[in-house]
Amino acid sequence: MTTLFDILSVLLALVALGSAFADFRGLPQIQALMNRLGYRPGFERALGSIKVVGAAGLLVGLEFHGLGVAAAAGFTLYFVLALRAHRSVSDPFNETAPAAGLAVLSTLTVLAGVLS
Repeated sequence: MTTLFDILSVLLALVALGSAFADFRGLPQIQALMNRLGYRPGFERALGSIKVVGAAGLLVGLEFHGLGVAAAAGFTLYFVLALRAHRSVSDPFNETAPAAGLAVLSTLTVLAGVLS
């Protein structure tokens, strides 16, 4: 299970870093999403920072297992809260699917970490 945890951790970290990059660039679709969800302008940079710190935790967790499991748990909470935010504005499935998929990936990473 350690190999599975490592693979899932790296995958989740790469996705989080890609998403953080989009947050920091201030892409119009990200700004529109933040506006629709009711967040103040620039809030996406705070979310990007959280993703970078979480990704770092996952990568350092490859060596310090407990930290990686904690980072994956933090991402699970992050994406569950993202789903809640999308649901609060009645977003359609295509808007909530990425957060749902990443919540599942984060949860699987936690489970693989706990079981290894």
